[in-house]
Amino acid sequence: MVATSLSPPQNESSPYRRLLANRDYSRLWFGQLVSNIGTAISSLALLFYAYALTGSPMAMAILAIAQTAPVVLFAGFVGVYIDRWNRKTIMVASDLVRAVLILLIPLSVYFPSVIPQIYWVYLLTFLYAIANAWFFPARNASIPNIVDSDELVSANSLSQMTFQVVQLTIPPLGGVLIAMLAPQYFLAFAINAFTFLLSAGSLYTIKRSLIPKDIIDKESVTRQVVQGAKYVSKNPILVYFFVFAILLASSSGILNALLLPHLENQVGITEAGFGIVLSIGAAMGTLVAIIMGKREKLPYPLYIVSFAGIIAGVGVLIFAAATTLWVVIISWALIGSVDVMLNIPLSTLMQGLVKDNYRGRVFALLNVVFTALQVLGMAIGGVWAEVAGSSVPPLLAAGLLFVITSILSVFYVAGRKLHQQLDIMLTDSDVARDHEKESESSEVVIETAV
Repeated sequence: MVATSLSPPQNESSPYRRLLANRDYSRLWFGQLVSNIGTAISSLALLFYAYALTGSPMAMAILAIAQTAPVVLFAGFVGVYIDRWNRKTIMVASDLVRAVLILLIPLSVYFPSVIPQIYWVYLLTFLYAIANAWFFPARNASIPNIVDSDELVSANSLSQMTFQVVQLTIPPLGGVLIAMLAPQYFLAFAINAFTFLLSAGSLYTIKRSLIPKDIIDKESVTRQVVQGAKYVSKNPILVYFFVFAILLASSSGILNALLLPHLENQVGITEAGFGIVLSIGAAMGTLVAIIMGKREKLPYPLYIVSFAGIIAGVGVLIFAAATTLWVVIISWALIGSVDVMLNIPLSTLMQGLVKDNYRGRVFALLNVVFTALQVLGMAIGGVWAEVAGSSVPPLLAAGLLFVITSILSVFYVAGRKLHQQLDIMLTDSDVARDHEKESESSEVVIETAV
C-alpha cells in the first residue's frame, strides 16, 4: 500500500515545523542528527588514536586517503545500485555496517599482530568510508520521495543547519571527552556505534516506499554508469553544476590541505584558536541555512552558487594574507558560509531535476568528480607549499581561482539564459511528480476497495 502525503496544511508559520510534522522526514532527520553527533566525536578520536599509534604526520595523510579513496573508486558504481535497490534498506544496512566497523577500530589492538595495528586502522577506515559512499547518495536521492517539491529547499536547509550546529557544539565537548578517554578512546567510538544503531532504527520505521521508480536492472553496471554520465551531459543545468564543481574542487583541496600548516606557521594560532575559527565558520553556516530555509523557492539559484564561489575566493585571499586571529576569524566567517550556500541550491535543484531512477547515479558521479579533484588539489597545495617554503602562494592562487571561476560562471549563466531553461525544466518536473502522486493515490483507492 502506498502512503499518502503526511505534510500538514501549508498555513503553518514555520517550514521546519511542517517538515518535522512529516513523520517519515522526521525519522530521516533524526537519523542524521544522532549519527552526525557520534561521527563528530569519533572523527576526533580517530585522528588522535592514529597519531598516538605512530607519532607520524604521514599517518594522517594515509588516513585521509583511506577516508576519501573509496568515494573516487566505488561511488560511481554504487550509484547504479542506489537506483536499483530499496534506498531505505541501503541506508539501514550502511548504518549497521558502520556501527560494527567504527567499534572495531579501537578493538584492533586485540587483532593478530601479523601486521602493525595502524594498518588494521587504515583497513577498517577504508571499509567504513565505503559504507559512507553508499549512505549519503542514497539519503540525498530519497528526500524527494519523502517531501513535496516546494519543501525541498527547507529540507536541504534543515539538513545543512543540523550538520553545522553539530559542528559548532559537539567538537569542543568531544575534545574534552577524548582528552579524558586517552589513550584508547574506546568509549568515543562506542558512542558513535550506538548513534548509528539509533539512526538505523529510525530509518527502518520510514513508511514511504523508497524503491526507485522505473528500475532498470537488466543492463550491466558499467553501461548504467555510462548512462548516468550521458543523462548529465544532456542537461545544461547539470553540466553547469559538474563543470563548476570541477573548477572549485581543486581550490577547495588546496585550502583543506594547508589550513592547519598556515594557521600554525604563518599566523601562530594554537589549538584553542583553531577551535574558535572552526566554531565561527559553523555559526555562519548555521545562520545562512536558517535564512535560506525560510524560502519555498530560491531566487536565481545559479547566481547564488556563483556568488558563493566569489565569497569563498575573497575569504581565502583574506585568509592567505592574515597575520592575526581576528583577520582569520573574519576570513573563516566568509568561508564557513560557502558550503551551505553551495549545497542547498545544488542539492535542491538536482533533486528536482533528476528522474528518480537516475538520482543515485547523478549524486554519486558528482561526489566522485568533486572528491577526485579535491584530492588532486590537496596534493598540489602540499607540494607547492613545500617547494615555496610557504603556504601563502598556493592559498593566494586558490583564492584567485575561486573568484575568476565564479565570475566567469555568472557570465555563462546569463549568456546561456540558464535560469529560463531551469524554470521550464522544474515546471515539467513538478507536473511529472504531480502525475505520479495522482497515480499513487489511485493505487491507494484500488487497494482499499480490494
